[in-house]
Amino acid sequence: MAVKTRTKKAAPKPSTTASDEIITSTAKKVLEPSVVEPPLLLILPEGSSPTARIVTLPSPATTTPCRFFVCPEKGFFEFTKVAPPKKTCRSWLLAPEDCAPESAASQQGEGGDDGEADHQGYVLEKSDLFIATPCDPLFLVLPLLVDGEAGSYLTFVDFVYDQGRDGWEHLQQLLRQPEFTKLGKIMERRMAAICDTLDMGDEQERMYQLSMQKLLSELVSKAKKMVKGGLPATMEAHFVKQALEMPVLSVRREESSVSIAIEDEAEGAESQTPSEEMSQVTTTSTTSSVSVSTAVTSFSEDATPDEPTKQQGDNANLLRLRVALNFLLAAYTPTQLRTKLSTLVASSATVLDFGPLDAHLTRIAELKKQAQVLRSLSDNISRKRSAEDDDELAAKLEAKKRKKEEEEFKKKNTSRGVTQLAKADTSGMKKLSSFFTKAPAKAKG
Repeated sequence: MAVKTRTKKAAPKPSTTASDEIITSTAKKVLEPSVVEPPLLLILPEGSSPTARIVTLPSPATTTPCRFFVCPEKGFFEFTKVAPPKKTCRSWLLAPEDCAPESAASQQGEGGDDGEADHQGYVLEKSDLFIATPCDPLFLVLPLLVDGEAGSYLTFVDFVYDQGRDGWEHLQQLLRQPEFTKLGKIMERRMAAICDTLDMGDEQERMYQLSMQKLLSELVSKAKKMVKGGLPATMEAHFVKQALEMPVLSVRREESSVSIAIEDEAEGAESQTPSEEMSQVTTTSTTSSVSVSTAVTSFSEDATPDEPTKQQGDNANLLRLRVALNFLLAAYTPTQLRTKLSTLVASSATVLDFGPLDAHLTRIAELKKQAQVLRSLSDNISRKRSAEDDDELAAKLEAKKRKKEEEEFKKKNTSRGVTQLAKADTSGMKKLSSFFTKAPAKAKG
């Protein structure tokens, strides 16, 4: 019987879908080269005015040009950069909310424009994020007031619109616009908070001169607000906890030998005589008195209570206040004023009294020096003990080596016959020397 073959036609190949065409077409495309100056990702305050602008102004601390976001309704904002560690590679993928894969596939299937679909997203190589955070106009006018500190009184217009000042062109143009008039009044009000004023009969002719005492009061007020809100965890750990950490001056002794001695005494107590018991009691009392005197004269970390006392809490708050004040001086104060303000803080006890904190930090520094000396002494003792142990170990190794050499020398000088005889089984046999011994005397009858 002949074998029949299939007459059924083969199934047709599946037709390519629109998504497959998109993947194929995308795989064949070549990526565009990177942009030399890519855009930046900014987070601006919600509800900002449409007339808000990004301007370039001198930095309050270094007078270098920096970007600020100026809104006529919300005020001044500085850009704070948030970036991942350099070892961690991150990128941003930016795309509109309505850009979904299904919608893109439908557009391509309907014959949409490929170029338009390609430009719906953007990839940033660096994942830097710039957040607009509020900035007090007081710090922006400080560089303007530095030049007039030792001079005569000047009006707000003279400070801002001085033709000899470079880098303030953007601010001058903004304040000339009607919608930014309110912002100019806010700046003048903040300038009055840190200046000595001189009224010439008209409010518009009020003149200002920088007052170091008023400036220090404003900085202290801001530092107190920072402490009340809580310092960042990194600043708290590095500048507060680490600075107030008390060193350990005592070295704990090992109690293993003591426990063994006590157990031995307990086991042998039954066999002791009364006189031995009296001597044991005397020895025990002497040992206990010595241990007590040692504990009293030494410093131990356990002596410090776990909960901070009121004085320690006050010192911690003072240190937090100093850290916050130093941060404000370093980040928002011109370099010409930092030394003067630091001297004023140290000399003026009416604004802040850091005397108890300085005394406490001095005591901690002395204790750290003592701890360093004790640590070096204990290291020397441990090195000496380790050296003695090394000498004992070296002596044991030397004796073992000498014994091994003697055995090898003895084995080397032994003949082969003697070696073979030594391996023979001599159990039940008399030794040859027994035949040459003197016969035992016979007993007389």
